[in-house]
Amino acid sequence: MEGTLLRNGAIIRQSDLMMISSDAGDVCPVRDWPVDAFSDIAAKLNNRDFPCLFARHAWKSETLLFGLVSEENTTADLVALMQSLVARTHQLPEEERLYSPLLLIFQRHNLNSLEEAQRFGWQQLQSLHDHDTRDWPSHIPHSPEDSAWSFCFGGTEFFFNVSCPGHSQLRSRNLGKRAVFIVNPRAHFDILASQNDPKGIKIREKIRTRVCNYNNGYVPSELGFYGDAGSLEWKQYQLGEPGALNPLRCPLRIRKEKKSQ
Repeated sequence: MEGTLLRNGAIIRQSDLMMISSDAGDVCPVRDWPVDAFSDIAAKLNNRDFPCLFARHAWKSETLLFGLVSEENTTADLVALMQSLVARTHQLPEEERLYSPLLLIFQRHNLNSLEEAQRFGWQQLQSLHDHDTRDWPSHIPHSPEDSAWSFCFGGTEFFFNVSCPGHSQLRSRNLGKRAVFIVNPRAHFDILASQNDPKGIKIREKIRTRVCNYNNGYVPSELGFYGDAGSLEWKQYQLGEPGALNPLRCPLRIRKEKKSQ
């Protein structure tokens, strides 16, 4: 069963990974990298002080989704997983997917600095965009320097929370020894924490207070609300701290139309 469930490029349910992890026994971090990475993530999300209330709720409800991205077939696995997420987003009603973000776990483990890990993250997002077969949505600007811009794949807007092993001040963006992308359809934030809803603003403020406390007082300046002047989505995908890549402009190069086949 384990070999079938732990398939690269396919979405895996949290409950299945929990079952495999509990039966794993002694784990070799290299050979058993999916279980090792899941154990790292579990240790973080089991902490009641972990700042993201949505992630904590999903973890306790066992509704998280996971995707394994192998080092050998990184792009193929990444594209397949995102295609599955696009299909799931459009097939399921909102109430069945609001608390089911997809955690993309990358096998590569030799990212020796935060800068290297963040560069790797941008490279994966660029590769994902380059292999998208759908045109860029007409209602979304193609320039990441526009406050209305959002990363799109398969014609769908997504938000990427990129966690890297090199984060020391931003403990909330470190989920263990490997790079992890937490992917949500961007529309979910409009439902759960809309900036146009007093309750949404209140919960965002609560989460950011928790972020501050969890990170020992360090609050990233990049955090903002989608669409606000001066608030750019791409800057929130990967957050800065000393030793981070800290690009002045978005490293992504967005094309409006798909390449001719």
